[in-house]
Amino acid sequence: MKKEAVKTGPAPLGLPFSPAVRFGELLFVSGQGPIDKSGKVILGDITTQTKATLENLKRILEAAGSNMDCVLQTTVYLRDLAEYSGMNEAYSSFFHDPKPARTTVQAGNLLFGMKVEVQGIAYVPEKQKQ
Repeated sequence: MKKEAVKTGPAPLGLPFSPAVRFGELLFVSGQGPIDKSGKVILGDITTQTKATLENLKRILEAAGSNMDCVLQTTVYLRDLAEYSGMNEAYSSFFHDPKPARTTVQAGNLLFGMKVEVQGIAYVPEKQKQ
């Protein structure tokens, strides 16, 4: 097996990372934030930013032949833990049971003034393996 970058276009602001790396059936998705296609942060409350962040995660998973039901683990970084409930409400709507294992941490200042960032590990379902 070898690791392969999942291609979804350039990283925001040309930063030096892959959106995800595939190793066998596993996908390691880089931290995603509420970034639009032009590389700008989507403004809004924590619910809006969480939804945009998870849409970006979903897009990367689908580009790799996976989906949100295949997410095994996530790490959620919040600028402020006081916004946990709003993040959690939006987050819950993206995952069916059993939901992924998750860690949530307060990270202080996130890149570009984001309120939330999410990274994760998923797998590619058997029918999508090539």
